Amino acid sequence: MTVVAGIDVGNATTEVVAVRHAANGLEVLGADCLPTRGRKGSIDSLRGAAALVRRVERALGTRIDAGVVAPLRAVETSTLSIPELAPATGRLRIVASAVDTPGGRGACIGPPVPLESVFDVAGAAGAPSRSRPERPFVVLLPRGLGYRAAADRLRCLRDEGWPIGGVLVPGDEGVLISNRLGADIPVVDLVDTEGLAAASMVGVEVRDPGRPVRLLSDPIALGAGFGLGRGELEDAAAVCRLLLDSSNAVVALEAAAAAAPGRDEGWIEMGGARSLFRGMVPRLAKCPPGTVTAFAAPGSSSGTHVGDLWVVDLGAVADSASQRKGSLASRAFVLAALGRRTDGDSPAARMSDLLELPVVCAPSETAAARTGALTTPGALPHALVIDIGGGTIDVIAPESEVIAAGAGEMLTVGVAVTLGLPLAAADWVKRGPSLRVEGGQRYEAEDGTRGFLERPVAPAATGMLAVTGPAGMMPFDRRHSPAEWRTMRLRLKEAVVATNLKRALLLLDADPRQVLIVGGPTGDDELLGVLARSLPGEVAIGRGAVGGSLASAGHSSVVLGHRYAAALGLAMAAEAADL
Repeated sequence: MTVVAGIDVGNATTEVVAVRHAANGLEVLGADCLPTRGRKGSIDSLRGAAALVRRVERALGTRIDAGVVAPLRAVETSTLSIPELAPATGRLRIVASAVDTPGGRGACIGPPVPLESVFDVAGAAGAPSRSRPERPFVVLLPRGLGYRAAADRLRCLRDEGWPIGGVLVPGDEGVLISNRLGADIPVVDLVDTEGLAAASMVGVEVRDPGRPVRLLSDPIALGAGFGLGRGELEDAAAVCRLLLDSSNAVVALEAAAAAAPGRDEGWIEMGGARSLFRGMVPRLAKCPPGTVTAFAAPGSSSGTHVGDLWVVDLGAVADSASQRKGSLASRAFVLAALGRRTDGDSPAARMSDLLELPVVCAPSETAAARTGALTTPGALPHALVIDIGGGTIDVIAPESEVIAAGAGEMLTVGVAVTLGLPLAAADWVKRGPSLRVEGGQRYEAEDGTRGFLERPVAPAATGMLAVTGPAGMMPFDRRHSPAEWRTMRLRLKEAVVATNLKRALLLLDADPRQVLIVGGPTGDDELLGVLARSLPGEVAIGRGAVGGSLASAGHSSVVLGHRYAAALGLAMAAEAADL
């Protein structure tokens, strides 16, 4: 009886399944997985796979006689940020919007006045050194001035009857300064005050959290406050549209209109023609895998040739989920690029050297995944198999297959960029519903239900969203409500996986009645529902129970669940490879 290991080296994880080929049939002995070391196909990834084979041997107490691997094609998942193409706003410029720590309340449009032009900042606070202006003005604090000294000088001006309409702070001490003023004066921090000294007028507005600005989002009021002519009202309207979702903002009126920004945003090539990156992204959903042949990131001197490219505009996903607009400076994209097929894709010889046993390369990883998936109880011979991995979505019909770049790793990166999380945390956060910790052990779930946790969480987690992590409840975000994050998370999964699947189906002449999904990301609590909503209603879709039919046939086989379809299929291919 020969014991064979099916070795599936993936972009994110490596799986090994050990089977025994005997006269009376096939017996699944066991399986294990580890995160892939380094890039898929690299020597580090193969060494990690060899170590995993040895670990399976030790766990089973059985010597493995041979191995089967598949050709390896890596997927590079990354992000890039392209400057937002803001509309022309003439002499008007948005200096800041939606900063996290504003102070005070109110609105003012007035001339900017540097504080050092009123006081000798280096010396002690005393009487102002210039005459009091007649109209409200905006104070520009200098860099390096402490909040106590700044508050002392501002109080001095206020007590002298100076009409302070707003305060702009270069550091992050806006709240500390505002608390010491004791008046409803809008204070916005994290502003480049040195760059505002030359502006003729500045508008400042701070409203209660969650309430949008009113003065700076009204183009008629803004135009009147800045004294704009008829020809500049379109500029005012453009600025106001950008500030509709901000609860605080700073707008400057410059002496002359700013020059139009450059458009070095990279390109995407398909059909031998290159087009600007941003304009091509919405069209990719209608392009089957393999249509894109190369791309270049902004500032790149040369392009990268690819077998397939999938890109998701995270800003567009946020907008579709009705999120409040944040930064106006850039737009983030997450992309997955599948390497082109080469003659060096087979790792069999190197794996044989590492393991010191015979290792052969199966013709196709996708065919192996289909073979493994169809060991699911109830699977039909003509079922469509969808193998969702870390780097690709493999759609496998009985007579054809499509490999599309972009899957689990892409979703992890998208969540990390959207929430500002490390990748390790994002990998847990993406998997399913969250809840908001309300203090101690109380929580609110995404469906509005409330209850109590089994164990209390740290006081610092109060008010944060949390998910179950590797060591208990893991807090991860304060900016979103549970329902809001649910909407965003499902939209990300739809954009990364479901829309990607739809473009893969463009190449298949298949009308499936049954769909089996397998692969590591398939364990996601929500992914089955996301994919079901993207397919026709009459299609039956379910997760694979790999090895289940072998166990029910009377063998003492292990049921492997959804993850190990490709590895089991590779091990089952040993007989065809004459091992």
